[in-house]
Amino acid sequence: MQSGIEGKRIAALIGDGFEEAELGEPRRVLEEAGAIVTIVGIDDKAKTRIRAKRGLDDGQPAKAEEVVADCTAEDFDALLIPGGISPDRIRASREVQRFVKEFDTAKKPMFSIGHGAHVLISAQVARGRTLTGSPSISDDIRNAGALYRDQPTVQDGHWISTRGLGDMVLFNRAMLEKLSSSVTQPV
Repeated sequence: MQSGIEGKRIAALIGDGFEEAELGEPRRVLEEAGAIVTIVGIDDKAKTRIRAKRGLDDGQPAKAEEVVADCTAEDFDALLIPGGISPDRIRASREVQRFVKEFDTAKKPMFSIGHGAHVLISAQVARGRTLTGSPSISDDIRNAGALYRDQPTVQDGHWISTRGLGDMVLFNRAMLEKLSSSVTQPV
């Protein structure tokens, strides 16, 4: 067990088209360390089925355990935003934007993978930050007023971002280190 992670609650925010391994890999690592990962979807339909992608193919679908409108950052210790086309599908949701802003304001750990940075951009929390993401969205990150780094992982305060699947080993390690060092604030 990774000390300091046992019992921490992580919200995995996904929509249709999430990259299966970008949810599955961090989730497995977090759960092995004792964290509780809750899949948060954008609507009631997500409680039935959220479509996954495995590259260009269909992946194993997931089901939301919670709907974002019913959640606040106070319910969780950290936020995970897997990539794929999911971020582009959920980024315009006002509830998603509110949820992300709450995590950022509370300075709780936020983990973004690949296209997950699109959600941070739409929540208008990226300006002045340093992050990475899928190289195909580097211009989007820069245009949002953030500094893009083409590196496996980038840590900026309570944020950890990664380019994608090829960097998961380093990302997972950074994520566990951040969670084990972050102190859960009393509610």
